[in-house]
Amino acid sequence: MYKELLYQINKQFEGSEQLSSPEYKVESHVHDLATKNYWNAILNLRHVIRLACDNFFAYKKSGINVDLFMITPSVSSPMGPGSDSEAIPIKFGKLETFLVDSSQFGFEPILMNNFDLLYCYLPSMRGEDPDKRHLNQFFHCEAELKGNLNDVIKLVEDYIKSITNSLYEVSSLVSCLSLSPEHSIKAIQIISKTENFKKITFDLAVKTLEEHGYSQYINYTDHGRDISSQGELELAKIISPDAPFWITHFDRDRVPFYQKPNPENKNQTLNADLIFPPLIETSFGGEIVGCGQRQDTESECYESLDRQNLSKSQYDWYISLRGMPEYKTTSGFGMGVERYITWLLCRDDIKNSIPYPRLKNITTLP
Repeated sequence: MYKELLYQINKQFEGSEQLSSPEYKVESHVHDLATKNYWNAILNLRHVIRLACDNFFAYKKSGINVDLFMITPSVSSPMGPGSDSEAIPIKFGKLETFLVDSSQFGFEPILMNNFDLLYCYLPSMRGEDPDKRHLNQFFHCEAELKGNLNDVIKLVEDYIKSITNSLYEVSSLVSCLSLSPEHSIKAIQIISKTENFKKITFDLAVKTLEEHGYSQYINYTDHGRDISSQGELELAKIISPDAPFWITHFDRDRVPFYQKPNPENKNQTLNADLIFPPLIETSFGGEIVGCGQRQDTESECYESLDRQNLSKSQYDWYISLRGMPEYKTTSGFGMGVERYITWLLCRDDIKNSIPYPRLKNITTLP
């Protein structure tokens, strides 16, 4: 039934010419959605990816889809001192709270209730200034499982291969949307044949950029280091120009407090970002998936909050779970759907991958 549905969707686009994305203009966008073939194709592609997510998690991995909240007092963003990721505050009656920036905190209590794997496909909202890499509302396919960092890395690799293989079944649809169909199809084939994605540690990634004269793409702070999106692209050219690769074990105080410290180096965490190399010189690339192993002791949670100068009161409920006898080691990941689509189609602006982009300080319709 699933394969037949993909076949029928693909058949609609056999022989279609390449479709140009309309320039985003607030005053004409609704009419573009109603009339432009490009948006018909994008919405079919988004539908295929959603079906592929359900097919992977529910049918291949026996995961459970969870309906979660859209407002929360406990945010995972900002992610650490100096992070440019912002939570979006709202007033809900007399309550001052936030729009949800990730579904992770909704998963973790439920996972303890005799589940092994949970997933969702929901919007996340963040307040940093929008650009070609950032939307203020984007769709997030997220999952949380019982297991460690190695377990979640394996899950992510299986997931990326599965949804990418599904897109080979709709190659006519991909080809009419891609700015370089041959590169898109080649990337699908490479990913399907790659047994394991390469891994490098964050320390080695920093050293590699320094040795190649790209220190300007490393942000050095009192709380640790991080690598800019341009730095990720330069690393891709050096480390893995044809397939995604992992950067693991980031500096502890530049990532969310809930990432477990590395037992071998308390200034690192058990986390990883999956970096996608651009398919053509000018197209989208960089981090598309982030994952990590969660804190499993109350003391280390409080220590990380102290190190990052974050309020403990909003996270007492979260930390208290670690003291329950039902608690098991958990890990999770999130993939930005629009980033993945933009990468696959050799495009460079994620506004062209979502029907209703929500952009801070810009009036949007409807």
